[in-house]
Amino acid sequence: MTRFWAVFDRAIEMLIFVIFLGIVIVGTMQVCNRFFLNLSLSWSEELQRYGQIWIVFLGIPVAYRHSVHIGMEMLTDRLADRGRAIFFALVDLLWIVLAVALILGTARLAQFLQFQKSPGLGLPMHLVYGAIPLGSAYMIIIALRRLVAFWRPAPTL
Repeated sequence: MTRFWAVFDRAIEMLIFVIFLGIVIVGTMQVCNRFFLNLSLSWSEELQRYGQIWIVFLGIPVAYRHSVHIGMEMLTDRLADRGRAIFFALVDLLWIVLAVALILGTARLAQFLQFQKSPGLGLPMHLVYGAIPLGSAYMIIIALRRLVAFWRPAPTL
């Protein structure tokens, strides 16, 4: 199962990379078209904006998985090992609560936006905001993996 999660995590990171690469390519095309051809691409800024939404909401769980979100260590440094572990398990539970709230809120938003299309690309807006529940579901998976690791007894040698 560890191999599956490693491949899954890497696939999400590669998706973020591909989206970022697309943003860079489209942004470069936009600048070159404006500078050399005096022609603006009407859809490029919209695509870049939606790409950023996807990067943010897929990147939040990736940063969470790597434990690189900003935090205050003043409290956790003073806790004993067991207290620190319990504290971080509580933080994982709070991440799950946040993710569920995002999923529920986005479901309501998707119902509202189901017939609306983006002005430049003509994309259905519920697909644009699909990054929020997808990233939130990934965050729940990561939090559950961390909680399982917390409750699993340490191997003895």
